[in-house]
Amino acid sequence: MMKKRIGPVRNRGKWLLFFLLFFIFPVGQGYTGKTAFGKEHLRYQVYIRGIPVGEQSLQLVGETVYEGFPVYHIQITLRSYAAISLFFRYREEGILYLDKEGFFPRYSCRVIEEQRKTTKEENLFFPEKGEIISRITRNGGTTEFVYSSPEEPCQENLSLVYYLRTRPWEKGKNAFYFLTRSGPVKIDYHHLGSEEVTTPYKKLAADKVDDPVSRITVWISRDQQAYPVKIRAVEDFGTIDSLLVGVDGR
Repeated sequence: MMKKRIGPVRNRGKWLLFFLLFFIFPVGQGYTGKTAFGKEHLRYQVYIRGIPVGEQSLQLVGETVYEGFPVYHIQITLRSYAAISLFFRYREEGILYLDKEGFFPRYSCRVIEEQRKTTKEENLFFPEKGEIISRITRNGGTTEFVYSSPEEPCQENLSLVYYLRTRPWEKGKNAFYFLTRSGPVKIDYHHLGSEEVTTPYKKLAADKVDDPVSRITVWISRDQQAYPVKIRAVEDFGTIDSLLVGVDGR
């Protein structure tokens, strides 16, 4: 296993495409099956240039204990449609253990199958030790990176969605730290007010949050559930949209 130690990264970085890239399966202890959000199951349809290309599932399974800390246990699945498998095949499964009090990640893991290649990515967060460990396994080999934690909790792909669901802009927090392939970076985001968003699920008033660096925008419903109802990423090949199509388990 290759191991690299890296100090804090000061330069700005992009968000990853946080709602199209996700996380798999260590077992926690003390499962209770209850969360502040309820045992919700959010279902999405993914579009590229307005054409449906896949579906996504985000399920808040319940509560557990990870490394002695109470966490939310979240499972994710993302897959491309079979109808386009001749041209492109993508599947992703994983989990996130999200700290109940601070809404930051304790552990995340995702297994990605793209065409005929499989990649496993794990992130372990130890803010009490000032350390983040990131492991990438592909082609039978594992590379490990060790980063110094920033002064505030560091987010990653999925945990960022749940962090935004707490509406940090209402608390005067206009930036967050995010884990990139180069290490943690500080990201400034913009709260652009609210607007109505129409999805296959329903029409909802939503807060619009944007990062102009990565060109990613997320809409969080203004009701008590604070659903991420829409996420848009502008790439060179076109616009990617994830739209909420259903909510189960409430």
